[in-house]
Amino acid sequence: MSFRSSLTTLAPLRQSLVAPIHPLRQHGWSKAGRSWRTYSTSPPRSAFRKWSTRFFLLLAFPAVYLTGSAFPPKIIMLLYPRYAPPPPEADSRMGKALTNDVEDELQKLLVVDKLRRKEGWYETRPYARFDPQKVHNSLTAGSLRGPGKLAVPPILFAKSDESEAIAVIHLGRALCGHDGIIHGGLIATVFDESLARNAMLNLPSHIGVTASLTVNFKSPCQADQLSNQFVIVRTKLDNVKGRKAVVSGTMETLDGEKVAEANGLFIEPKWAQFLQSSGVVEALGRPMPNPMASPGIMDGQGERII
Repeated sequence: MSFRSSLTTLAPLRQSLVAPIHPLRQHGWSKAGRSWRTYSTSPPRSAFRKWSTRFFLLLAFPAVYLTGSAFPPKIIMLLYPRYAPPPPEADSRMGKALTNDVEDELQKLLVVDKLRRKEGWYETRPYARFDPQKVHNSLTAGSLRGPGKLAVPPILFAKSDESEAIAVIHLGRALCGHDGIIHGGLIATVFDESLARNAMLNLPSHIGVTASLTVNFKSPCQADQLSNQFVIVRTKLDNVKGRKAVVSGTMETLDGEKVAEANGLFIEPKWAQFLQSSGVVEALGRPMPNPMASPGIMDGQGERII
């Protein structure tokens, strides 16, 4: 045998001697001098486990999709709002049905039931007794009233001394700026009406105008996409001096998420004594000495369109 052929024969042996030992392979010697060798390998994955994993994943994806569709994350709802048809006419059959549904849901809210149990507070419906001959010239009682907008008059609870008030208001899908989000100007309008009511009922003539209104927005107010959207507006009289009244307030969802906060200054005009304020007070929803003399919805009654 030549020297070159010997090297060729010994090459595989040399490689096997210097090769690293596999971590799962052990070599040793017994006391009897005999070598022993053990091998450890992972058992193959069973077919049952393999198919069970696939079956689980097959069920998980549809479940996640359906859950996300039924309860979509808020950010997704803001970016991709659900389609909503235009609101029906108020006098149409569908319009009346939608209005009645909103009223029924409003009356059944837990917050309404809780506020009705508070002592020292009274319940009223602002603009429910508004003069029908003037309603077409009113923004909140006329132009913004109807299905998909301010469908029904708000339910308002106020302290007997008119120092605080809490209003539960429905906001429809047709009041949006960005689709699916209530317009910021509409929120400012609601604040103006709510704060002004608290202020005017503390002014000598019960007539006042807005001198300043500051609104700080905290979070987007979503319109009714899966269910009717109701907001709670809380107002508080901070200070009243002569013809000036300062009122602050907050707006929040039924879940307690703060939408915005505001404060306003309201002033009684010098010519207020020449105006009759009884109609204003009645429209604001303050109990009258003889409420049966004024047609319309009595305090605590629901509105139903026939």
